Amino acid sequence: MNESRTVDDIIRLLGPGQGALPTYLPKARAELTVQLQKYMHTLGPTPKRCLETFADLGLSDAEIGRYFRIPYDIVTQLREIWKIDGRV
Repeated sequence: MNESRTVDDIIRLLGPGQGALPTYLPKARAELTVQLQKYMHTLGPTPKRCLETFADLGLSDAEIGRYFRIPYDIVTQLREIWKIDGRV
C-alpha cells in the first residue's frame, strides 16, 4: 500500500501541467539587456537565426516589428548587437 502511494505521488508530480522540466528554459544572454530579453520569446527558440532570416528577406526593422508585434527599436537594437545587416 505504501509503495502504491509513492507511485501515485510520482505520477501526480509528473502529470499534465506539472512536468519535471519546465516547458521553456530561458537562457541568460550577457550581450542583451533585460528589456531586450523580454522580447526574445516572440522570435521563437532561435531568435538570432529568425531575425537573420527576416533580414535576408529584405524586411525593414519596422516591418519585422509589426510582424512580431514588438517595437521596431527593439529589432534595431538586436540587429546591431548581433551584427545583422540588410536594413532597408
